[in-house]
Amino acid sequence: LDACRKAQFQRYSYASTVYVYSREGGFYRCSKQAAEHYVEEYQRVHGLDYTILRYGSLYGPRSDDRNGLWRIVKTALDTGKVCYEGSPEAMREYIHVEDAALASISAMGEEFKNQHVVLTGQEPMKVEDMLKMLSEILDISSEIKFTEPQHLGHYTRTPYAHQSTIGRKFTPPLHVDLGQGLLELIEYVMANVNLSDKSDRINLAN
Repeated sequence: LDACRKAQFQRYSYASTVYVYSREGGFYRCSKQAAEHYVEEYQRVHGLDYTILRYGSLYGPRSDDRNGLWRIVKTALDTGKVCYEGSPEAMREYIHVEDAALASISAMGEEFKNQHVVLTGQEPMKVEDMLKMLSEILDISSEIKFTEPQHLGHYTRTPYAHQSTIGRKFTPPLHVDLGQGLLELIEYVMANVNLSDKSDRINLAN
């Protein structure tokens, strides 16, 4: 923020999360919330305008083992089983990384100055429905396995249990279909990650 002010930048964009004012999210939520406060206070004191971008459940190419969908796809390709760490009732709003990138560029518009912008998928979706879609694509017939999350702060429904600062949701008019996005992610993982010998049992369904 200091560097942007000294360089006379017109606006500072900060990548936050939809977790930021939820009751869940653990220390990740705390760090994002504190950072948002710094950005807002800096604007009040020094006049450096901002746009805060609150991203939802991102997925797509160039992700790695820090990404939830990447880990699910990698495990499915390795073991022939679709597993999820969390509740069957969990809801997410998945957004493809390309949609998020295009929306982030749009958020540079004047109408988003000093605004909090929520960038998520088109509509909430049960994680179980996404997992069934993945099973069908990979032609996996075994039952989807749900396990208890190993970390605190993992939300079940949505991250919107509490919102202190309301964000404007921005949804691009065109978006990557989740099924097509999963196919792209599967192909990316298969091409860029070392899989176990069991992976040769997995073939993309026609």
